[in-house]
Amino acid sequence: MKKFYLIMVLAFPLFALAQQDVQFSQYMFNRVYYNPGVAGSGGAICINGLHRSQWVGFEGAPITQNININAPFKKLHGGIGLSIVNDQIGFFNNISARLMYGYQIDLSTGTLGIGLGASFLNNQIASTGWIPSDGVNGALDPGVYGLNETGFQVDGIFGIYYESQNIWGGISSTRVIESSTDVGSFNGLSSTFIRNARHYYLMGGYNWAVPASNWELRPSMLLKLTSGSTTFDINAMGVYNNKFWGGVTYRLQDAVAVMIGWQATPGFKLGYSYDVATSALSTRGGGSHEIMASYCFKIVIPPPTTGSHKNPRFL
Repeated sequence: MKKFYLIMVLAFPLFALAQQDVQFSQYMFNRVYYNPGVAGSGGAICINGLHRSQWVGFEGAPITQNININAPFKKLHGGIGLSIVNDQIGFFNNISARLMYGYQIDLSTGTLGIGLGASFLNNQIASTGWIPSDGVNGALDPGVYGLNETGFQVDGIFGIYYESQNIWGGISSTRVIESSTDVGSFNGLSSTFIRNARHYYLMGGYNWAVPASNWELRPSMLLKLTSGSTTFDINAMGVYNNKFWGGVTYRLQDAVAVMIGWQATPGFKLGYSYDVATSALSTRGGGSHEIMASYCFKIVIPPPTTGSHKNPRFL
């Protein structure tokens, strides 16, 4: 445990300037998290939640929860979305929220969404195991967080997304402003400086119905780029009778993930994935569990009806 925390402390400056957004193996069911242009594109109100326990077997390993809500609004010519993330890793507890708007345009046989949004990020040290920079425990380094100190950032997101019956894809960027914050203080001086690194995403997929069968193949990919970090996920998934699915994801130099899922009702689905590490973590376990649940529904308001009414006084 102490070794893991030491690694986290030493590596955190690298994390702060590299991959800062959280990672999900079931990204194809969580598109609005990566791209605000998705908001309102499905024509239904969708609530999507994920829980990810990463590197199981390591104390202080990342644990992440994400919930997304997006809905179409005809009067806004698109849709709005909200995404909330709670991410705990080692001593760090980060909570973020994104508010999104997607302007939807009919294009060819599909819909093109142009999305904008704002993100609000709160960084905090929330563990009594941390040695604060108050001198009491001998931690005199002004570059060390104080216990329960927080930092707050506001940033922006942008994305373009296209979806039709058979294909989907988009390009997006998060933390576009690269805002910064100071966390904690020591003798009235600034303690730890955190700067956002701009993230870029390219994702897409294709749905191919296998002739003369109840099967559909849905390959997809997700490319993630940021300063000093490049990650590439490629997935092959088969869906049977629009009800059950299974697939495999390969994440470059990191892991292989297997996933299964069930469309329990037309609007509700469940999914599970397990990552097997292919990096150096594989020698010490390091697998990751991820659970997904999604519910989509439509609110249909019938159009007003016109008609005549007779008054019995004038029969």
